[in-house]
Formats: sequence, structure tokens, C-alpha cells
Amino acid sequence: MSYPLVKRVSHRMLGEMLRMMLSEQVYFDLTLEEGRTLSRAFTAVAFDWRRTDSIYLSPIGADVEFSAAVAQDGVHVKTADEERHLNWDEVTELAERLAVE
Repeated sequence: MSYPLVKRVSHRMLGEMLRMMLSEQVYFDLTLEEGRTLSRAFTAVAFDWRRTDSIYLSPIGADVEFSAAVAQDGVHVKTADEERHLNWDEVTELAERLAVE
């Protein structure tokens, strides 16, 4: 399986959701609206990374928050266990998948 990826999952209370997977262990479950919001944020920073230094989202259906530092070479996602670098191609791909999945 190639990461990052986005797939649909079902939540018992929130219904259809998107799982944004950065690795087998690191993933974020997002409502469809949260996925679209993160997609817009990814698109904005990919277009002009100098306008912000971070992206933050506290998903309603998950116990973990999405926190990432924006840099010239891409986005650095921070989790409790690891940090994952996403280059601009990966950021753009995630933005597209989060918008349409």
C-alpha cells in the first residue's frame, strides 16, 4: 500500500467519513466537511507556502489532532509518535483526494 492515501470509512455515530492515512499507524478520521476544509488548507499552502506557518484541525470523530508546520519543502505533520514529511506533490494529491472522496 502506498502512502499517503485517503479512503472512506464509516463511523457508528457520524456516518461516512474520510480516513487520511500517512502510514499504517498514523491516520486521521475526518468528517466529509473536515476533509474539504483540510483540502482547501492544503491547496492554499501548496499555492503559496509563505502565507502561513502551520495548519491545525481538531477532528470531531478522532482522539488525535492534525497539526502541521508549513515549510518551503512541504508540510511536516506532527503526531505523538512521529513526524511525517509531506512534499508538495503529496500535499496536492491529498488535497485532491480529500475534496472528491
